[in-house]
Amino acid sequence: MNRTHKQLMSFAVLGIVCIMCGCHKALFPKNQQKNQFEAYNTMRYGPQITEQKDPFGLPETALRARLGKKE
Repeated sequence: MNRTHKQLMSFAVLGIVCIMCGCHKALFPKNQQKNQFEAYNTMRYGPQITEQKDPFGLPETALRARLGKKE
């Protein structure tokens, strides 16, 4: 094996190790607000509805509830 082949293999092993030791937890946990605007809206209007049941009982994204006017 020549020198470049050994270097290429060592970089590949190093890359695989870096990928395996990467991020272990979520960047934004589901139980915390992502920014100050979401915290304000939660305090003012209550928790945001993210899913609702369709006429057949299957869960779907609640876009009208999320994008509609707040009272």
